[in-house]
Amino acid sequence: MPLLSTMRKTSMSNPSPKPPTAKAMGYAPPNTGIFSFLPPSWTPYAELMRLDRPSGYYAFYWHYLIGLSFASCIASPAPTLMTLTLHSAYLALWVLILRGAVCTWNDNLDQDFDRKVARTRFRPIARGAVTTTQGHIFTLLQTIVGGLMLVQLPASVSVYAAIMTIILTIYPLGKRLTDFPQVILGFGFAVPIFMCCAVLNVDPLLQADALDGTETDVLDVSAGGACLYGASVLWTIIFDTVYAHQDIRDDVKAGVKSLAVRLGDQTKPTLAFLAAIQVGLLMATGYLWIAGATGCNMPCSGNALETCGGGNRINIFINTAYLYLYPANPSPTLPQNYIYQGCYQEAA
Repeated sequence: MPLLSTMRKTSMSNPSPKPPTAKAMGYAPPNTGIFSFLPPSWTPYAELMRLDRPSGYYAFYWHYLIGLSFASCIASPAPTLMTLTLHSAYLALWVLILRGAVCTWNDNLDQDFDRKVARTRFRPIARGAVTTTQGHIFTLLQTIVGGLMLVQLPASVSVYAAIMTIILTIYPLGKRLTDFPQVILGFGFAVPIFMCCAVLNVDPLLQADALDGTETDVLDVSAGGACLYGASVLWTIIFDTVYAHQDIRDDVKAGVKSLAVRLGDQTKPTLAFLAAIQVGLLMATGYLWIAGATGCNMPCSGNALETCGGGNRINIFINTAYLYLYPANPSPTLPQNYIYQGCYQEAA
């Protein structure tokens, strides 16, 4: 009994050692930029929004700038520089919120994977700085803020935003069920091509009636938008597959699926092939835009700020300095395809 009692006392006085903290394992919170004046309790949430890693933000926001550029090309009249600047700034803020919600959702679902990967093991949820419940609440709050920001934009913008949100919500599950999570991400990241067209009310899919030109012109513009969308999808697939290679060893051990793991040594030739297709789609976008929207909206050679008719087309304008008179009876011997439009007299 004395020996047993001694063993019990020894066991109670020497409890099992606690797992090492993130700080003890080499983690240091970011302390530059916005993090230099944030309260320490806010730092994990700013990290969930990836405010310390702007490169991913640029990769996301890039599609919005491309979408606005394409939309301004097919809009008639073209938006002013101030209009484009205001939309670019507003969407820049919206993307910050959306990216935060998407990354928080991703980190919550991937927390078990993240703890097994060297690059991600210190993410806030993985290291325990934010609980799973807190992460979900933070995701919901950001989603609500993002949704409210879209209220003042055309209704079709919210449709595209909803589609993109659904795709990006599915993305983390792709790492478990398929080898193609980069493809899922690509389809989501490219949605802003059409979303930004909707911002300027020239969406070739949901607002085709708002586009100028014949039915053929509208089809050309729609096809050009589809080609640009496809090129954006491929661009995301390419860069995210390259990005995934830095974690390939840890991903294999953790059971994470990706194109990087699937392709292995065949990554370079495969991505080179996809890049060639991307270039082809970009060229097709330009060709279809010239054949479609610029048919009647081509910048005039004398004044690029004005629009003129393109090949085999002419823009006709009515000057109010001319008075329209009651049409006289036209001659019945008009050449074929001519239609009488009335008689005009120049005002005094």
